[in-house]
Amino acid sequence: MPLILLLIFMLSAPAKAQNPDWSAIEKRFENADKMKDVKALAYFINGNFDGDQQQAAALYWWLGKHIRYDVNSALRQRSISYKSQQQITNETFSSRKGVCEGYAGIMDSVFRLLHIPSYIISGYTRQGQTISAVPHAWIVAKINGQWRFFDPTWASGFLNGRRFEANFNQDFFSLSPDEMRKTHIPYDPIWQFSAEPISHQEFISNKVSTTKSSQNFTYADSIQAFLNLQPDQQLTAEYNRIMRNYYPHEALKSRLDFLSSNLKIARHNQQVNMLNMATMQYNEAVLAFNSYVKLQGESPASNRKAKETQLLKAANEVAKSQSLLKQIDDISAELKGMASQLQKSVRDLKKQLEKEGVLFE
Repeated sequence: MPLILLLIFMLSAPAKAQNPDWSAIEKRFENADKMKDVKALAYFINGNFDGDQQQAAALYWWLGKHIRYDVNSALRQRSISYKSQQQITNETFSSRKGVCEGYAGIMDSVFRLLHIPSYIISGYTRQGQTISAVPHAWIVAKINGQWRFFDPTWASGFLNGRRFEANFNQDFFSLSPDEMRKTHIPYDPIWQFSAEPISHQEFISNKVSTTKSSQNFTYADSIQAFLNLQPDQQLTAEYNRIMRNYYPHEALKSRLDFLSSNLKIARHNQQVNMLNMATMQYNEAVLAFNSYVKLQGESPASNRKAKETQLLKAANEVAKSQSLLKQIDDISAELKGMASQLQKSVRDLKKQLEKEGVLFE
């Protein structure tokens, strides 16, 4: 998700009550070898900085100083990216340049390696009086027990026309939810950390209602429930929350398109995994049945127990395979042929097992 940074925001960023000693952090990195990957960066920070706050500051400084905003990629990237977040993170680290997803991906990955809870937030930003039409990504992390916001992309500099100007910006380090939502608002309201989250319309119009809602939003419970979900379930939950409070805006539409596309990809991958597992179980059933047939040619008395064991194993694996196939609904055209062939093979084997006296429910 590219972000076009404007110089005006480097001048109107929220004031910070207290900032780390950035020069001291820079000094500690002076003799550090070039970091080869995210793990190496996390290892260095863990060994040279103590506590969540110091480690977060070191990471924020490193990103602001060592990752360059990729203007060409930002100008090209108008369609949905089908790269995984891990791929974007690795490419950004390796090339030392990227857009917001790369900055956020590195920060999130290092935080997790440091055992600091974090999450990549997607949303839109206010630039002057204008809401950017381009989606943006930043980070929320639990620092010393409190959720704080970081925008590592805006730490690195700004655009002057179409030219990136590197200029370390400390103003988007460890902001409170109230400070962050002056310029950034998540698509998903749970990440506002507010009992009365600002609506999309309020943020876009810059007119927040003074009328208090009669029902408070239990964001803490919503966040915990969200983090307990599987990745595809998280996409669905975010999509549903956005749609409940939908407001027409280009950036919000881009996010919904992204979620919808990734849900389709996640569903396809889930179907592939289920088909692979069903195939594996069918193959296990075939092996067991072949063993049973082989034992049939030997002495019945001495191999009775072994035959029963193989027959029962074949029946169990067939039942598992059939159960999985029944769970795959609305299958994609790409996988339909494979699924149909497997279903036929499973039915044929089941009939053979029934001839041998196996009873299926």
